[in-house]
Amino acid sequence: MGLKKTGYTQKTSESYIIDAATVYTGVTFAAETGFTGTLHGATSGGVTLTIEQTYRDVEVDGTTHMKVKGNKVLASANATVTANMKELTAETIRQSLNGSMVDAAIEEAPSGYKVIRTKRFVEDTDYIDNIAVVGKLSGSNDPVIAILDNAFCTNGLELGTEDDGEAVVEQVYEAHASQEQLEADEYPWKILYPTVAAS
Repeated sequence: MGLKKTGYTQKTSESYIIDAATVYTGVTFAAETGFTGTLHGATSGGVTLTIEQTYRDVEVDGTTHMKVKGNKVLASANATVTANMKELTAETIRQSLNGSMVDAAIEEAPSGYKVIRTKRFVEDTDYIDNIAVVGKLSGSNDPVIAILDNAFCTNGLELGTEDDGEAVVEQVYEAHASQEQLEADEYPWKILYPTVAAS
């Protein structure tokens, strides 16, 4: 048969991840109900999943002139979800700041206002159980789902406004391992990828 001139096959068009992904929090799966979760809000400009992995080569005399198979060690790994939030609620702002939020006192503002302040310390309850990016695979009715456990927004708040436009707040959520995941050497993220039916 020889080598082909292109990587395109009859199955290629069924393996595109298309259109903007959707962000959910608190995603769970049960056989009876399937996946459930809470919509995180409307986005603009898409959603980005990043999994960074850094490797190092073990230094051994006589191997410094080339890379040696089996001598590589995973030094660190980190997963983030970047969501450009166009739907801005008080909770969106609070999460961006890892803040506290209470109803405004009568001497602060009229009834119906919330007061959001940055907190000095991070508490266990500040972590979201999980945040998920849900994308569409062209060859399947089932979604591609990336889930980051114990998500925490780390980039603060930048809110810019302009005429004839809407503010968009970038949120960067990092995954964090639980004690159990740490002890099991299990990274706190996973990607669920559906099987494309054979044609």
